[in-house]
Amino acid sequence: MIQPWKNPRSEFYWFRRRVPARYRQFEMPAVIKFSLRTKDWDEAVLRCLEENLKLERDWQDNLIGLPVSELSHLQIVGLAGEFYEEMIATHRDEPGRPVLWEDTLRVLEGKKRSPIGLLPAATHLRFAFGDEAREFLQKKRLHPVGGRFEGFVRAYVKAKEQAAGVLLRNANGDYTPDPEKSKYPVLRMTDSKQTFDALWSEFCKAKLISASTKKKWEPYFEALIRRVGTKDMSVVTEQHLLDWRDALLASKLSRITVRDGYIAAMKSFFGWAKRALKIPTNPSANVIVEISDKHETKMRGFKDEEAAIILSAALAPMSALMSAENAAARRWVPWICAYTGARVNEITQLRAADVQTVDGIECICITPEAGRVKTSRERTVPLHPHLIEQGFLAFARNKRGKTPLFYSVERQRNPSRKNPTYTSVVRCR
Repeated sequence: MIQPWKNPRSEFYWFRRRVPARYRQFEMPAVIKFSLRTKDWDEAVLRCLEENLKLERDWQDNLIGLPVSELSHLQIVGLAGEFYEEMIATHRDEPGRPVLWEDTLRVLEGKKRSPIGLLPAATHLRFAFGDEAREFLQKKRLHPVGGRFEGFVRAYVKAKEQAAGVLLRNANGDYTPDPEKSKYPVLRMTDSKQTFDALWSEFCKAKLISASTKKKWEPYFEALIRRVGTKDMSVVTEQHLLDWRDALLASKLSRITVRDGYIAAMKSFFGWAKRALKIPTNPSANVIVEISDKHETKMRGFKDEEAAIILSAALAPMSALMSAENAAARRWVPWICAYTGARVNEITQLRAADVQTVDGIECICITPEAGRVKTSRERTVPLHPHLIEQGFLAFARNKRGKTPLFYSVERQRNPSRKNPTYTSVVRCR
């Protein structure tokens, strides 16, 4: 049973309740706590039980069994504007006597105040105005929860006060247009087909985006969504992206990172969405990052001395404690990469069947069937005579079929995984 909590920083007893994990997905805090405004233990126990019962009923009524509507702050204010318009339209022709709206404003002001100051403002507003706000939302078939619902209730109360003030002036014969009306944005509800999650899923499927690219790009879009404040990709504008680009350039990120990472991801995604007619325009079309022709970048790759150290280490004796596959990877992978220009993961996933003779020339076949491959296309690469001279063919032909050359399926952590690959790290001393 919930007990009053003695806050060491306060003279009063407090209510404290941990929010169940199943409700935290609704933007609820991990813990709800507030002062019970009493020093008497018995009174605190009663108030604690009452507040706990209110919370339980609120969660049961609002967070159980209904689909959740994700509303942006812009949409919340727009919805409040719709309520404002509806309230005025209902009473504009016949606003009645001024006292009616004076009483309405007085009641509103009274309901906004917690009688004994027990609850935080947001929680009290939800209890005081939640039912009527929810009734309005249900007509729209919307069900925001947690922080989003509390945000709407606050906007709803402000809109109701503003509308009552306008109707009071109307009842007194003043029909001057409300100068504050323009603060409400035109409501635009998100088409579920234009939300990032839906578009991202289609984009990755259509463009055959690799798992590594997804992992790299998703944080970029999460940052964009936080900045814009909505998952509706159709409302992202060129100015949004330009402002974001400038903010990234002002950070510690290099211009090349911004151009080839963040902006490249935006151009690929929004370009596809426009061509697929998912969004009306491509906001990234004219967003570029200028790189000076004089910009100097460090050349990638090893220096001759570094390459010599690595290749020499590959020829050094291996520890007897190493597995045969790991020793083979350290012996052959650096030399094959040096002579073919292939990526390490493309070589470490080679199978015995991938070492072939094509038109009398000894080759390796780098194929997506074995694992991830650059450009996702198969290619055949001739073996340098020095590799053959060192004995690579003899090593490879000791294994048969689809047996991996450089890792053991039996010793993998997840041997059931399809097309497993193993990357051997060459340590040089």
